[in-house]
Amino acid sequence: MLTKKFLLNLEDNIEKTFCVTDIETTGQKPEDSEIIEIATVKVIGGQIKDSFCSYIKPTTQIPSYITQMTGIRDEDVKDAPLLKEVLKDWLEFINGSHYFCAHNVMFDYDFIYKYLQSSKIPTTDISSLKFFCTVKATRVLFPELESRKLGDLIKHFNLVTEKRHRALDDAMATAKILLICFEEIKKKKSLLLSKIENVQLDKLKSFEVAEYLSVTKEKVYEMVKTGTLKVAETYTTKNGYEGYLFLRKDIEELV
Repeated sequence: MLTKKFLLNLEDNIEKTFCVTDIETTGQKPEDSEIIEIATVKVIGGQIKDSFCSYIKPTTQIPSYITQMTGIRDEDVKDAPLLKEVLKDWLEFINGSHYFCAHNVMFDYDFIYKYLQSSKIPTTDISSLKFFCTVKATRVLFPELESRKLGDLIKHFNLVTEKRHRALDDAMATAKILLICFEEIKKKKSLLLSKIENVQLDKLKSFEVAEYLSVTKEKVYEMVKTGTLKVAETYTTKNGYEGYLFLRKDIEELV
């Protein structure tokens, strides 16, 4: 995330290892959907260095609308390795990374984190990673753009990609967007720091705080209960649940 701490140590941070990740799934929520493909592109020192990609064999049939969108068919994954095996290989690949990056980072992170838990695989390695969301970054860096959807950014930046909605191609496109963001951050560093100083009393929702602190949303609620996080305001979500708002300055102090 474009935090004050990230910007103050910009030169060191952009030299670190970012595991730029994309997943294809059978639905929108890990509670009732499965991962069928995962890919990560390693960006080290501001350069694309390596990649990992694998199908994952699901326990149920792939919905037809997912096949229409991704092109992934049941016959493509029938002999694929099982989830637990792929996740272990994936964790080995990202070992030593510093940042988990994705286009809408919480979607990919939530799926992977929850399936690591359900597979009884330790989450220590992924929990130690900081977040970088290319959706949020492009929103700040390119406010003039009408859309930050991955496909629209690919067109805007004239990126070449063979297959949309496939994990490796989308991860590679996201990695290229990350590098574009790095260059823009370098240009606008002073302006971004000034902007952060001017919005310290802005209120952030729980999912935004989760991204800032590189934790799960469940961890945010746990921090509220223990008093680690101070709630600035409560509200009722559209689903009727209690939501929390936090002051940006309080979150910055915890980063």
